[in-house]
Amino acid sequence: MRLSVIIPTLDEEEALPAFLESIAQWNCVDEVLFADGGSHDATIALLRGYTVVSGAQGRGAQCRLGAQQAKGDALVFVHADSIVPPDSMQAIRDALETGAQWGCLTLRFDDGSLGMRIGAWGSNIRVRLTGIPFGDQVMFMTRSAYKSVDGMPAIPVMEDYELSRRLRALSWPRQLPQKVFTSARRFNDGGILRVMAQMRYLRHLYRKGVDPDELARRYRSERRPAHGA
Repeated sequence: MRLSVIIPTLDEEEALPAFLESIAQWNCVDEVLFADGGSHDATIALLRGYTVVSGAQGRGAQCRLGAQQAKGDALVFVHADSIVPPDSMQAIRDALETGAQWGCLTLRFDDGSLGMRIGAWGSNIRVRLTGIPFGDQVMFMTRSAYKSVDGMPAIPVMEDYELSRRLRALSWPRQLPQKVFTSARRFNDGGILRVMAQMRYLRHLYRKGVDPDELARRYRSERRPAHGA
């Protein structure tokens, strides 16, 4: 089974050096493809020598474009501010080759504070209880499963949530014990409790049918104070 790893990027010059160093240690990966949404910093320069496709900004649209260009018969979506240990890719391949249609890794944050440990625990429990992983947990799937649910929704927010809801109708996700170490930067910038409450509220609004473009506007508005804008 050929694995294609798709990484959406947008102004990731700070995270990319460590990320690129980590992916050099991956084995059993057949293709690494970066889907950029119009970076204005040094991201594209740092990705020289890698396969990069560019398109409309928005993680959903970028991931969808990357999946369209990917050649593998299994897709793995990884965030550029995460570190995925080398053995994880072999574990993903093994899971898919032994019957899993889709799944995710176990989340850990790069911030070892009590609040972030509790946040990671809650995310991992959510997968087990509800069958809904998010993008920062490294979602993987067979191409046939991906295509059967019409792929990654090209929406500005909630793309990972919606994809998980669709895939859950096919089967329960297989959560692997291998850990992905994800940046806690958005929680540190905006406040752990504030960001968690905000994301829960946005998911509630999404389930109620609020337009994703409106949710994206609310999300950007909520983030501005935390970034000094």
